[in-house]
Amino acid sequence: MRLLSDLSFYASEGWINFSRSKGTTFISIFIIAVSLAIITIFSTFFVNIDLYLTRMKKQPVVSVYLKKGVSKRDVELLKNKIGLMEGVSGLKFIPKEKGLEILYKRFSYLKGVNNDLEDNPVPDAFVFRIDYSKLPQLQNLLADYKDIVEDMYTPFGLFSKIQNIAGGFSFFASILTFVLIISSIITIYNVIKITIVSRKEDIAIMQLVGANMRYIRMPFVFEGILQGFFGGIVGIIIGNISVIYLSSHYFGNVKALSFLKNMSILPVDMQLKLLLLSILFGVIGALIASLQIEYT
Repeated sequence: MRLLSDLSFYASEGWINFSRSKGTTFISIFIIAVSLAIITIFSTFFVNIDLYLTRMKKQPVVSVYLKKGVSKRDVELLKNKIGLMEGVSGLKFIPKEKGLEILYKRFSYLKGVNNDLEDNPVPDAFVFRIDYSKLPQLQNLLADYKDIVEDMYTPFGLFSKIQNIAGGFSFFASILTFVLIISSIITIYNVIKITIVSRKEDIAIMQLVGANMRYIRMPFVFEGILQGFFGGIVGIIIGNISVIYLSSHYFGNVKALSFLKNMSILPVDMQLKLLLLSILFGVIGALIASLQIEYT
């Protein structure tokens, strides 16, 4: 019962402090919200890239390009051989005419080039998904048909480039995240420090009547928790809205990032972890400030 009574006092006093200084509290929540929004956007970006690479590595899209002049009989024979392989799905034969149309759709600025071409440069091709573990088997199969197969394309070179770009970007994001965390903690520290100064007389009276330092400090820690909680909630909401907007209005128009067109927000458990991180900012900042209260 004593513990519940103490917690009730800490919470009520913390709420009074939180709601009393509206100006400084708003500034604190705003800075925390901006920090959490940026961290949420970065986290969502990296999680979606990781999910994309993991999904595509399990069943990469493979293109098998054929040489010129391959007969329909050979095309059907190779199609049947590939289609019967374990782990192959979505097998399609794309004739060179269709391939040229797809090329023009992806790169509209090339549409006038065909007038200067004597022949269609796009080869006939098979496009399909395959389990990663079956790639060696596919390579052995295509080796038996080297007379009609020109080349095979797998996206692993692209995966490597995406990973390198993401790795460099994550280094920058880590530094920025660290700066945002420190700035949030410093902001909460300064706001709590201002509250402590404004309640200097109340603190002195509490000390005179024999209140211990834990009883004096804990309401300020609860105030920091409230700042971290509300700042985190607002920041995560802003971050999610920003992710949805960027995904639908920006990434889809950038060829290199088109796979993020339908980017999904973070799972609930990760959002809760971010909220706990924000609350931790409040605890640390408020605790540092409250520990500077001295006996008078």
